[in-house]
Amino acid sequence: MSTAPVRWGILGPGNIARDFQAGAAGSATGTIVALGTRNPHRPELAEHFPGIRVVIGYEALIADPEVDAIYIATPHTHHAHWAIAAARGGKHVLCEKPMGVCAAETEAMFAAARAAGTFLGEAFMYRFHPLVARIAELIRADAIGEVRMIRSSFGFAVPEAARAGHRLFQPELGGGAILDLAGYPVSMAGLIAGARGSGEIPMPCAVKAVAHFGPSGVEEWTSALLRFPGGITADLSCSVTVRQDNVLHVMGSTGRLEVDQFWFAGGKTGGVNVMRLIRPDGSREEIAVDEPRHLYSFQFEAANQAILSGATEFAHPGLDAADSIATARIVDRWLAEIRA
Repeated sequence: MSTAPVRWGILGPGNIARDFQAGAAGSATGTIVALGTRNPHRPELAEHFPGIRVVIGYEALIADPEVDAIYIATPHTHHAHWAIAAARGGKHVLCEKPMGVCAAETEAMFAAARAAGTFLGEAFMYRFHPLVARIAELIRADAIGEVRMIRSSFGFAVPEAARAGHRLFQPELGGGAILDLAGYPVSMAGLIAGARGSGEIPMPCAVKAVAHFGPSGVEEWTSALLRFPGGITADLSCSVTVRQDNVLHVMGSTGRLEVDQFWFAGGKTGGVNVMRLIRPDGSREEIAVDEPRHLYSFQFEAANQAILSGATEFAHPGLDAADSIATARIVDRWLAEIRA
């Protein structure tokens, strides 16, 4: 096992890259050393990424001998190309979600990483926060009995004035609610449905979905109903023009669990999230998860530990190759349903 900090290069200096950078602050296991950009003259680079060496061009970043791992933060439609190129260049990769725009791309990305013997992980940051481990623990401990129903959403409203030219409203960039957001509720519902079994995301027996398409042609809000083996159903939704409550509901035979603003736990910069365990008689138990660390720090540390230990995939509760591919296949089915 290596003990040297992992040297990271950021490929694509967008807003999500700033969250990645914030999560890396103060880490002893990894450090950001370079930023790959096609436009080194962008005035905000020095402001948003102070002290980080700028490399002109993504190819140059991948070829940089002082970079061990690449964080991919480009628009969705470019993920597969650059992840495969980075693996072939001998670099480890953490790729923003969705890993690929379809399951076939995701499979090709993992195949390239396996051939190169490099790490590849999908950046669902919520999976690494202690809150997720606590939820899985409660389910395995029968805190709500047998899981029967799951309800989960991830929805926000991009201001109307900001929609023109925004990547989420451009079909050619993989815009729309599903590619950007559906992987969150799908992957969490899968974790819950499989928590008392192998732990892997099970494939649903059925997927039904509807959507509203906006003027640009992308789906602006959409809902899907999944039926997993064992009778568990999941009611999932996502949106880019509708602000949703984003509360996770898990309903079982002897109670239910509710978690507010689930995807961000106690907040990006840390804080307390209070889960509600509600029993059939109406009694409630509040379970607090207090974590002062930055939300994205857990993902960064998990990627570094995997790389330093020689692992080529994330360990549970992160998404390994099988879970990322399963999530992509379910998202494919959701997309196919709304386009039928």
